[in-house]
Amino acid sequence: AAASGPAARPTVAPPPDAGQPTAKRRRLLLLAPILLVVGLVALTIGLRFWYESVYFVITDNAQVTGDLVQVGPLNAGRVVETRVDIGQTVEQDQVIATVAIPQQVGAVPFSDTPLLEHTGSLNTLVPVRAPLQGIVAARTANVGGTVQAGQPIYTLVNPRHVWVNANIDEDKVDRVQPGQSVEVYSTALGRTFPGQVEAVTPASAASFSLLPAQNLSGNFNKVTQWVPVKIRVFTDGEILPLGTSASVRIRVREDKPLPWLP
Repeated sequence: AAASGPAARPTVAPPPDAGQPTAKRRRLLLLAPILLVVGLVALTIGLRFWYESVYFVITDNAQVTGDLVQVGPLNAGRVVETRVDIGQTVEQDQVIATVAIPQQVGAVPFSDTPLLEHTGSLNTLVPVRAPLQGIVAARTANVGGTVQAGQPIYTLVNPRHVWVNANIDEDKVDRVQPGQSVEVYSTALGRTFPGQVEAVTPASAASFSLLPAQNLSGNFNKVTQWVPVKIRVFTDGEILPLGTSASVRIRVREDKPLPWLP
């Protein structure tokens, strides 16, 4: 009989998943970049929140404020002319209205009381002049109407003397100091302007109320108080409408924790 050759080694079939990632590994490979992105987003949001809360004091409880100057005659009379209207610019000492003031033609004997019923048709035309350069914000009298002594005909505002009054939480106001830079967003104009803290009022807003809150029942409930802060706004000639809302962002620290943060 012929000699038999060497015995053939039995072939071992490789496992069905050999050389291929398992389903669990595939899921991990898919989740890894998603988890990385979520982690980076959470880190960015957390860093931004920390940065905004530590380096800034932010509030949207703010309003554009300015000095309103009421202009009228110093004597009672009738308005015979008005020369400007709302929104127009006036110069200092410009005549903006004319009032006819009745002349006194007699007095009660032994008395300084004028005979107003005997003033006749004698009138003195008195010009009403603007005491400052500004913009007409309101007109409260018309031609033909009568005005009392000191009653305003116009209300003027100086656009260069307009500021923002921001109410800051009492827990944060100790971080606000005069001279700090501010970003002011005007809701009416939809723009952001640079500004600067001018003054921190040494009293809460409630202190100026006509009827300050008083605790008479003996049950104390703490109410957060607001402290007014005066902010100068650099508008570069833009006019901020008085009484409109604003949002302010006061920078209370100047150092930069990270070079890419503003």
